[in-house]
Amino acid sequence: MNDTATTAPRINAGVKDLHKALIAQQQALVDRLSRVRSSDEADALVREMHEINFRVMTCGGLLFKQTSAQIDTQVESVIAATGDLESAIASATRIAAVIKAASKFLGLVDKVLDKIKLA
Repeated sequence: MNDTATTAPRINAGVKDLHKALIAQQQALVDRLSRVRSSDEADALVREMHEINFRVMTCGGLLFKQTSAQIDTQVESVIAATGDLESAIASATRIAAVIKAASKFLGLVDKVLDKIKLA
């Protein structure tokens, strides 16, 4: 009898936490969407939602990828940076500030996702 419990792949806890953090950012943008003042602002937020959703999907595809301690540390710092984006999404009076914060955050996410893919 083959014991699949010992051979089954394990979810990478750090990647799972990053995945959850990205989903939370997506939800923060959805929440912010209810406060837009124009269709241009709505379009801009929806574009950022698409960008974050792409990273959610990419990260989801990497949940079982094993990483090094160095990459795990970088994942943790990206997760820590989610607070800055959440603050910008919640408090920015201009959509341009939200987009700037999201772009900065997504740059960090992309770097760490690329390293995970190559691990």
